[in-house]
Amino acid sequence: MSAARSQQGFVLIVTCIVLALLMAFAGLGVDIGRMYVIKSELQAFADAAVLNAAMQLDGTEQGLDRARTAAAQLATGPNAMKWDMGTQPIADITASFAKGDTVPDPNSWEEKPTTNDRHFVRVVASASAPLIFLRAFQSMSFSTVSAAGVAGKTAESVRLLQ
Repeated sequence: MSAARSQQGFVLIVTCIVLALLMAFAGLGVDIGRMYVIKSELQAFADAAVLNAAMQLDGTEQGLDRARTAAAQLATGPNAMKWDMGTQPIADITASFAKGDTVPDPNSWEEKPTTNDRHFVRVVASASAPLIFLRAFQSMSFSTVSAAGVAGKTAESVRLLQ
């Protein structure tokens, strides 16, 4: 009978270990899934904001200023786009501009360009996603999630590139 008791104790230990591992994987899935949803929300905002900004580009300094304002405009007001299931405002938004004819010159991206001949705009939106279960493995309680969009304006149209 003592052999049966020792086997029952072993089953309890194995069950506890497996349950702890399953809970860890479930928690990991929840945090990673939440970051994926936040990334998707930020990407939708970045795409809309970059198209809104690209429509303002006209080769002048005023056009660059209007593009900066237009990029952030979708994050404010009564119909503002938000992240975290529409509960948190998008506050970290940067717009940069590049030269180019059909594609942006990778070496010409600047937030405050000194020349006005910019036909491409990139909007980057970032948010600090709260970690719930991954906090046990990291000392941080937040992870930065970012999304970017690139659009260009030609004489005929405005198009989303990335």
